Amino acid sequence: MPDIQLIENTPIQCKPYRISPRQTEILKTEIDKMLKHKIIELRDSDYTSPMILVEVAGKDPRPCIDYRKLNKLTKTQFFLLPNIEQRVETVAAAKCISVLDLTKGYWQIPLTPNTQILATFLTSFGTFKPLLMPFGLKNAPFTFSKMMAEILHGCEHFAVLYSDDVAIYSNSWEEHLNHLNDILTKIKDVGLTIKPIKCKFSQDRVKYLGHIVGHGIRTPNEVKVKAVLEFPVTTTKSQVRSFLGLAGYYNHYIPMFSSIVAPLTETLKGKLRKGNIYWTEECTRAFKELKEKLSQQPILYAPDFNKELIL
Repeated sequence: MPDIQLIENTPIQCKPYRISPRQTEILKTEIDKMLKHKIIELRDSDYTSPMILVEVAGKDPRPCIDYRKLNKLTKTQFFLLPNIEQRVETVAAAKCISVLDLTKGYWQIPLTPNTQILATFLTSFGTFKPLLMPFGLKNAPFTFSKMMAEILHGCEHFAVLYSDDVAIYSNSWEEHLNHLNDILTKIKDVGLTIKPIKCKFSQDRVKYLGHIVGHGIRTPNEVKVKAVLEFPVTTTKSQVRSFLGLAGYYNHYIPMFSSIVAPLTETLKGKLRKGNIYWTEECTRAFKELKEKLSQQPILYAPDFNKELIL
């Protein structure tokens, strides 16, 4: 990873977050694993950011570093992020698809000595410097995306990257074997690894970026749709934004989407971003109509540009 460039050289000294004894033991176990695999090492620094354990129902606890203060002092590096809709449309048109998951992709990028010092983190039982790129650093997505774009250079017509997932798409089995071999060779040559259990190889349809895609067809991921259908009636602006964010991801499947949600977006007007809303009958109808249209399992077909299109 390139050196972190700071706007000002002001040391950052944070105190460790207070967590429960149970969480402390879990965090110690995770730290021991990282020490064993040489992902981190003990080190004092003038720059320290606190680590915390994030727990979500149904998922394993995950240690995260709060780099907000460091990120405020970090100069932003820009890299053009791929358009999700374009990615989904491209992969959906293929007949044979593989999706590769890079094993802890960020942890495959070594940090420079200076960045290791700036990215040092602390817990209630010690201070550690990361040797490999952790999540949370402001320019980490830029660094990873730029690296992967360089690795996949020349393969843009059959492989696309989003985050740490690489989708390989082809129109025949024989062609796909060649494409898959090319990408795996490139990944091997630079010393990266994939996680086979999370990969999908040579499928006619796969889950990709919240959609089920393949053979010229795309539909919403049933898990995401279920979250929309089970969303409770909203009473605050924050809840309306959350609902519109979930449903809006699938706006391409719903004709006249913006007209349908107009009563809901109307509740967000005003200077205050938070607070209760005035829920009307129009809001109820819009809320139910969005759910009803998504529950009908809508399908979009990839356009065939070799045929006549009527606009």
